[in-house]
Amino acid sequence: MIYALDIGTRTVIGVLAEKIDEKIVVYDSEIMEHEERAMSDGAIQDVQKVSQIVKRVTRTLSERNQIELTKASVAVAGRFLKTSIGEAELNVEEERAISSDTIRLLEMNAIQASMEQLRSDGREMYCVGYSVLFYTLDGEWIKNLQGHRGKVVTVKVIAAFLPAYFVNAMMNVLELSGLTPQHMTLEPIAAINLVVPPDLRKLNIVLADVGAGTSDIAVSRDGTVIAYSVVPMAGDEITESLCERFLLDFQTAEMVKRRISTEDVDTVTVYDILDTEVNITREVFIETVAPVIEEITQKIADETIELNGKPPVAALIVGGGAKSFSFVDVLGKKLNLSSHRAALKSIENLPNVEDRSGKLRGSEYITPVGIAYSVDTHTSSVFVRVSINGKSVDLMGIDNKNTVMQALLQCGYRIEEIIGKPGPALTYELNGEVKIVKGTMGQEASIKIEGETGRVQSRLKHGDSVSFKPGKEGKSPELFLSSVVPPIPLVLNGNKISLMPRVTINGNELTGDETELDRAKLARIQYLKTKMRPRLAAQIGDYGDNITDVTRALVLGEAIRIGIVTDIDTITLYNQYIDFMLQAYGGAEAILKVLGENTNSLSNHLVNGYYFAKQQIMAVTEDDEDPITAINSVDLE
Repeated sequence: MIYALDIGTRTVIGVLAEKIDEKIVVYDSEIMEHEERAMSDGAIQDVQKVSQIVKRVTRTLSERNQIELTKASVAVAGRFLKTSIGEAELNVEEERAISSDTIRLLEMNAIQASMEQLRSDGREMYCVGYSVLFYTLDGEWIKNLQGHRGKVVTVKVIAAFLPAYFVNAMMNVLELSGLTPQHMTLEPIAAINLVVPPDLRKLNIVLADVGAGTSDIAVSRDGTVIAYSVVPMAGDEITESLCERFLLDFQTAEMVKRRISTEDVDTVTVYDILDTEVNITREVFIETVAPVIEEITQKIADETIELNGKPPVAALIVGGGAKSFSFVDVLGKKLNLSSHRAALKSIENLPNVEDRSGKLRGSEYITPVGIAYSVDTHTSSVFVRVSINGKSVDLMGIDNKNTVMQALLQCGYRIEEIIGKPGPALTYELNGEVKIVKGTMGQEASIKIEGETGRVQSRLKHGDSVSFKPGKEGKSPELFLSSVVPPIPLVLNGNKISLMPRVTINGNELTGDETELDRAKLARIQYLKTKMRPRLAAQIGDYGDNITDVTRALVLGEAIRIGIVTDIDTITLYNQYIDFMLQAYGGAEAILKVLGENTNSLSNHLVNGYYFAKQQIMAVTEDDEDPITAINSVDLE
């Protein structure tokens, strides 16, 4: 049995249901209104008051059906919802067939890319799910990668994020109500899963879930859901317009709105907060709410067109807030749709819903039934709260596959810390031929789940405690001249000797008189230069078009001079940049003046670190204890 809870701004709806074949069968439901405004715009404001009504709904359903309810599936509203597109690529040439683990890693990389692009305004954000927009295999679109074979795969995902306190508030409400979260999803995901099944998503449809506090939007096209968004206005703004004009309390104004919008009445008589009788006619009601409905529908239409790039071919509207007078017609016109292309969907008209309770009427039941329907569709989130090194992490995935990898990424760990990045390779030229010596493999992270050894692919369940020690980056190889250019064995007058060929390193010829110590110094300095290249590229850019100011130009020029940067295209672009700067600043003296003003920014630069390390190497003498070891121990900070 599935227990779905729609904890909304005005009401809490509980549904008991079961998935049978392709239908969701509803056995019972209960709806209760908040006694006070404990929620605003879909966000929980008073955890205690919201948990009290959740307890009442749960207890009523439990007693009436004589079952114990300990787990609940819920949905969070999309206020402050942020979405981000992420892409990733993997080389799979060595795999016989692409596995589910490879696909999972590909998707996780894409989610991490979307996180890096996310503008969170300094707030902690939780990834509440993602949808795969498409995969490619060797540059060609493909529906499912698993089992195929190729060279390069890519994925593009749309990931959804909400502020952490939204999720934490929902978790706390469930905990105070004695419930464990079974599934969690976004409200628009729940609604579109029920109303727009996959075979209809080839059509360009917008679904607007208009509740009391927010209007959630989902857009389908080309067989997938391409966008989610939210407008932080809905039915409550319509009610508040009545409160302001007629001096009514919120409950009374809500009653007036419902009666005139849904019943065949011309006048409703109520008392205002001063106990004065007020007669509200249908004409006056329309005059009062029309400007607010215009504003809300305009914002929904603007957001839809911005997401979709054009008006959709149809609009499906759900939620109690959309039952207000003329709301659907006005929204249809804002989207340039004919009257039969915008419709208010009711739960009783959906072919995939069987109501055995006899209670389901209207569009406000779409979301709670959609939550129940999403439990077995692998598009909602299996919600788990786990701890990583004592820190609580709330995970929501849309495919019921929460892993250690997800939890670690959610905590902010980088891929390199999780899987152990290989050490940088060492590249050199031998007689014009490029040679590459790979670095050592990174050390994998240490993972224990409830004290037992785990892996990044290990599945997590609610309450798991994970101990994590980050992996370590591998080391760059140490390469000695003797292993690159071995001495030539000769026999002279019957005696075996070794003769070193003529060797130059970066233009410096070895005379043959160099001691082992001299050769060790040269080798170590070359090693440091090789190690410097990726670090330098990360700090100033290893390409000419990243030279954005004189200070960077100075650093890059110094790196070229000492042989750290050797790429001919980069050097050419650097020289072109200097020519440009000479013209822009009016000569070399002007540039030197600018450089002098920027020297402080170079005091802690990587190039200085290289010079310091080189000085340490050159200072080693034969008199030092174990000088070779001393040289090889010098490294960049």
